[in-house]
Amino acid sequence: MTGAVDRELVQESFSEAPLAGSTSDPHSHLMPSRLRQSKIVASPLRHIDPHAVSRSARAETRNREIFLPPVSVFRWWARRTESVNGTVIDAFSAERCASNKQLLVVDPFAGGGVIPLAAILRGHNVYAQDINPWAAIGLTAMLGLPAPDEIRESVASLSHRITPLVSAAYGTTMSDGQRGTITHTFRVATANCPKCDNLNRLFPHAMVTLLARKERQKPEAILACRNGHLTPGRHDRNTRCRECRTKVEPTAAYTPRRVVTCSNCGERTRLSDLAMQGNWSWEVVLVERARKGFRELDTATATEIATAANPRWQPQRSLGPIPEGQETRVLHRHGFKEWGDLYPNRQRYVLEQLLKLAPNCSENDRVAELLAMAIVGSAEMAGLCSRWDRWYLKSFESMAGHRFNFTTLTVEPNAWGDATSGRGTVLRRLDQLIKASTWLRENTTVRPVHGPVDPCGPQERPQGVTVGWGSSETLALPDRCADLVLTDPPYHDDVQYSELSLPLRAWAALDITHAAGDAVVNTAINQNSKGDDYSHLLSRIFAESRRVLKKDGHLIFSFANRSASAWADLLSALDAAGLCAVGCEIVHSENEQDHAKRGVRSCSHDLLLDLVPTGNHQLKIHFPKNDLEGDEPDFLRVVAKWFLQVGSLPPGWRAKCEDELLEAAFLGRPKAEV
Repeated sequence: MTGAVDRELVQESFSEAPLAGSTSDPHSHLMPSRLRQSKIVASPLRHIDPHAVSRSARAETRNREIFLPPVSVFRWWARRTESVNGTVIDAFSAERCASNKQLLVVDPFAGGGVIPLAAILRGHNVYAQDINPWAAIGLTAMLGLPAPDEIRESVASLSHRITPLVSAAYGTTMSDGQRGTITHTFRVATANCPKCDNLNRLFPHAMVTLLARKERQKPEAILACRNGHLTPGRHDRNTRCRECRTKVEPTAAYTPRRVVTCSNCGERTRLSDLAMQGNWSWEVVLVERARKGFRELDTATATEIATAANPRWQPQRSLGPIPEGQETRVLHRHGFKEWGDLYPNRQRYVLEQLLKLAPNCSENDRVAELLAMAIVGSAEMAGLCSRWDRWYLKSFESMAGHRFNFTTLTVEPNAWGDATSGRGTVLRRLDQLIKASTWLRENTTVRPVHGPVDPCGPQERPQGVTVGWGSSETLALPDRCADLVLTDPPYHDDVQYSELSLPLRAWAALDITHAAGDAVVNTAINQNSKGDDYSHLLSRIFAESRRVLKKDGHLIFSFANRSASAWADLLSALDAAGLCAVGCEIVHSENEQDHAKRGVRSCSHDLLLDLVPTGNHQLKIHFPKNDLEGDEPDFLRVVAKWFLQVGSLPPGWRAKCEDELLEAAFLGRPKAEV
């Protein structure tokens, strides 16, 4: 193919080489006249300053909701940054020599919606599609938020209606005798030893929690002894349990590698074995109380324990069974069978009542649906699957780190929430909706959002914003209508989006079956895990993207993975889809200080990949700049060398590519921390 010939001439130095066929090209006399006259195609990525973009991306990943408030509308995982994607759109617009031209930007893996938002911020038309129903309704809601006043009015109505129930469920008395609110309720797992039948409290660590956030540099803490008693102490020195006088070492771990030692006979048992024996239970041991900006952590009183267990909190809805899966296996191993098992009865009951009230809080159906989405979103803080950050005094969602968590010290949030404390609560989410709507109106021109539409329906060029729901093997778009396909496909088997969204879909009464056409490898259910299944599926999706691209359109997307075979599958799919690589660039993509990424060799950079449909054109190849240092950029430069041959990959390329990638230091074992 002509593109392949031209690439070979200009790619030798893997840099901004002279354009093949130009007067400065020493090979120009070898070029056929039809090539010298064919269209020149260059990558818009050459306009990007990767260092500036990476600095912006680092800042954005550390507080996404400040930089891009609409992302708080619905929960999604591994969102990329507006800093990177907005810069790509700007570079592409500059390539068109008309920054004010309204483009059609298509995102076939829209997920968390950052790319559609970036396009809308620049006044472009958008077609965004995802196979996940939670993403599809989330995108539709986020991109078409009602006016802030409408949301504010409905929130006031919901607050008025739910206040009596919240007071009954979470009202308490502070240690000084004044009225307060329970913001978090802590439970520890308990189980009988299979050898001596002793009942053990399974605290994971001796240091249960500080009493003030770490940055305040106060040492006071609540500790647990090996016999399961709670005692006041300090995180920086040993103490004696005030109940049994056992020495407590604050640095001790009681369930290393998820194995517990009986405090009576010393028998060692795996936590999963204890859970499967059926005598596993949860005991309320601590609460966090709050009042007007003041919060305190203390052992739970008899009244607080009784309130948490009140038979009044009887859930009515079944959320369905937890299916087998790559991420759900940890839940099954530890005794969770139904999605409802992840929630204490009180939390489930309050969420159910909130969902019943939401439709009555606004005459605007879109506003009522938005309230319901915020309520469902708070269900990610599952009270028997969420853990507590004992250093910074906050709870983590049950899918933190793109995995379902399991811990033997769980924290149930006040489902409604309190202004003083509580991540992810309904009240906090409703406040974020108002901020997101305000921000959108300050930064964009509000346009109607159509969707979610069936991608197998009429093929029409969007004017404004359209959201599709279904496999991106089919897009509801006519041929050659898109200027730019900009997307962020799933990274092979890294993030199981479908599984992570299941509890939210269960609460939202959405389909919770695994969707055919989901472009993720899941070995637990044999999804795209056999032979070339994954590569062939991606190829069909990329071929559909090529179909909707204009003749001068580009497909640009980011990808990251630590699997050589995943990269080879991707390159094979792109080649088979009839696309030619024209450029790539390395940018920072993730917050490496994130809790889930500390101390592991995770991906913190993306390779931006730029392709065009194969055809009679000359390609001016853009190779990543060589001034980014580190094992990961070095690895991505090796990937780039192979990627830039897409469109004319030589026979036997795959084995050579994988061998070369496997030799990279980035794929080796992480060095031990000093």
